[in-house]
Amino acid sequence: MDFECAFQCELQNLDSRPALTIRLKTKAGDIAEVFDEGYSSIAGYLGSKGKAPQGPPFAIYYNMEMDNLEVEFGFPVEEKVDGEGNIKPSVTPAGKAATSLYIGPYEEAEPVYDALIKWIKDNGLEANGVAYEIYLNDPAETPPDELKTQIYLMLV
Repeated sequence: MDFECAFQCELQNLDSRPALTIRLKTKAGDIAEVFDEGYSSIAGYLGSKGKAPQGPPFAIYYNMEMDNLEVEFGFPVEEKVDGEGNIKPSVTPAGKAATSLYIGPYEEAEPVYDALIKWIKDNGLEANGVAYEIYLNDPAETPPDELKTQIYLMLV
């Protein structure tokens, strides 16, 4: 049950982790600015509580409507942290997922999604419509063509 995937697709079982996130709707074209402000707010809030992120930033996409994108983004934390304002306690996705590592500019990741969708179909699996991305390096310090994103499509 391991058909070919241009991006080395595989099946993983994810465990949930506590997180601190912001969830909102935005246009896909505004996502970089939304993320810059939001991740900075969350990191600042964690720092004010004497805590730090316990892993790289992530985003969970609940739909792919480019003009009305529903996204939750933040950082994993060691234990549940109370939120403030639009910063809320949450958890990372759990369950079976198809995944692939993408290296390159964020805005050019569509071929990985296409490959994952094909791999899921070829393996008789079904996606549940939720995408989960973990940003493994800092875009402020890494050239766009070297950015690493672990992409997960959650399965039914």
